[in-house]
Amino acid sequence: MPEAGTRTPGPPRGARPVPQPRLPETALPPGTLSRRALLGRGAALAGGALALPWLAGCAAEAAPRTDVSTLAAAIAAEQDLVATYEAAYAAARSAESWLVKRLAPVLAHHRAHLAALRRHYLPGSGDRAEEGGAIPAPRAVPVPVGGGALAVLRDLEERAARARTADAAKATPALAQLLASIGACEAGHAVTVKGQPPAVGTRSDAEAVQRALAAEHAAVYGYGVLGARLAGTLRGIAKAVWVEHRAQRDRLIAIVSGTPVAAAPAYRLPVRPTSARSAAQLAAALEDGLVPAYVGLAGVSSPDLRAFAADGARRSVARSAAWRSRAGVAMPADAFPGLPDSAVDPRPEPGE
Repeated sequence: MPEAGTRTPGPPRGARPVPQPRLPETALPPGTLSRRALLGRGAALAGGALALPWLAGCAAEAAPRTDVSTLAAAIAAEQDLVATYEAAYAAARSAESWLVKRLAPVLAHHRAHLAALRRHYLPGSGDRAEEGGAIPAPRAVPVPVGGGALAVLRDLEERAARARTADAAKATPALAQLLASIGACEAGHAVTVKGQPPAVGTRSDAEAVQRALAAEHAAVYGYGVLGARLAGTLRGIAKAVWVEHRAQRDRLIAIVSGTPVAAAPAYRLPVRPTSARSAAQLAAALEDGLVPAYVGLAGVSSPDLRAFAADGARRSVARSAAWRSRAGVAMPADAFPGLPDSAVDPRPEPGE
């Protein structure tokens, strides 16, 4: 090292600088970025940092995906349901042909649910342990042979429906619609109605709330018409459901911002109620008409409103299933009630 105040001698005046050896970029040590690549990456990030949250090959630096753990849990749950139904179906084939007919369409629904959820689980998105993306192997729940199987399966379906309703509140809007629809389908399998929807205080996403409110207006009107064609226990059930729809209508009126959409003086009913059976068919159709409105509402920004919407879809499909059973009408073939076609397949995220 030269002493302080001294000047390091340079090349003789007029001499050409000696070129320094330069490694080709392909010879850089593994994991090292060239200056050109680094500058290129910096420019790309400066112009699109918000658009590229999960860059391929940068798992250590990428922001975690909030949907991964929710999606992984839903996939694991559907895997278990499929495994359980497959075991129950195999056992029933050798003894109860009537049970096979009951289980086959439900098993088909769960296989469709699992396939759709797996399409949202993009390769590599769950490899990071901190995101909770690990999916365990499927486990079948023991199901007794015979009529006792239905009680066990109904309980599993009800728990699955509630879990997907809770997931819809945690998921991003793009995934929440799919989870809400799956939960609604599972509630239809369970044919169970109990509890009350959670209280909602938000006034956001008014347009989607207005659509749900309009659907509830139509349901209130329709139940008022069909009740006159029922007697005894069925009339009491219809009246109780009519009261529930009035209460749900009032909740939506309290939620919506601005002027709530008004009820029409009359509505064109999808089924003309001329008997107890056709009245039950009308009730099922009214409930089916509510599902798209609630599944659409599950795609809004507010978590509370998404939970409210997913629960509304779940209850409507469960009531529809109950009315269909009373009318002797088969379960619908659609495994994703109320879900638009565009929401079945995953929506690509930036950078994927």
